[in-house]
Amino acid sequence: MLSLADILAHDGRGTAWQLARLRDKPAILILEFPSLLEQGLALNRAAAFIEKKHSAGGAVLGDAEMQRLLARSGDSVATFYFGHDYSAEQLQRFFAQAQVQGLKLNAQELKLQSLLQAQGLLTATAAAPSTASPQALVSFTAVQQDDPATPSDEQVDALRRESTLRHELSHGEFFTNPDYQRRCWAFWQQGLNEAERARFRSLLSSMDYDPGNEALMVNETQALLMHTPDQRAFNASSLGVTEAQLQALRERFRQQP
Repeated sequence: MLSLADILAHDGRGTAWQLARLRDKPAILILEFPSLLEQGLALNRAAAFIEKKHSAGGAVLGDAEMQRLLARSGDSVATFYFGHDYSAEQLQRFFAQAQVQGLKLNAQELKLQSLLQAQGLLTATAAAPSTASPQALVSFTAVQQDDPATPSDEQVDALRRESTLRHELSHGEFFTNPDYQRRCWAFWQQGLNEAERARFRSLLSSMDYDPGNEALMVNETQALLMHTPDQRAFNASSLGVTEAQLQALRERFRQQP
């Protein structure tokens, strides 16, 4: 068990996948990948199945369909996501559906499946994991430089790395801490008015999240608003509000019972 500072101090560059759990949040499995590309190969297909508005909840995408989704979003395998977060139940559904379809998973996805089974987040059958409390996976990557030969921004500097981890950990908290999840729902339903909810929903839809998935809207809102210190990822302008209005929203969340 490590502290957040311990995890951030680790140099994850190399080839190995690094696993960790926080002392105060042991239900969240943290996976650091050595690069965005390795992370994308392992988790992008799960992301499309679980979260994306044109593909979530139906069939797991094949390789060609996944490439078309990346092209539509203007991303590469590396830049589709800077970090990932999923509950154990969501991951179980993804792998079970891939099996039902007879879909051939890639090497990284198979490695991830074995790792999650070993860590108790997945079972070898379609049944839900037999755990007394919910678990979640979050991922981020080591620091890396941008590739100037591509149009995408693959740079992960120290700020982006820490911001991604903090953002993803808040999702893990949402999945595994019922009290925090209740507070986030209360903020969404009572702390925000309809126009404010519409702002977040519009922003998230523009990021290709499924706007009809209310739990996803709640979870992404709390993470962007309260746990994303890198302003390249989220700021007042991206939400269409002033800095004072953004700070007022944050204070409202802090005061939410």
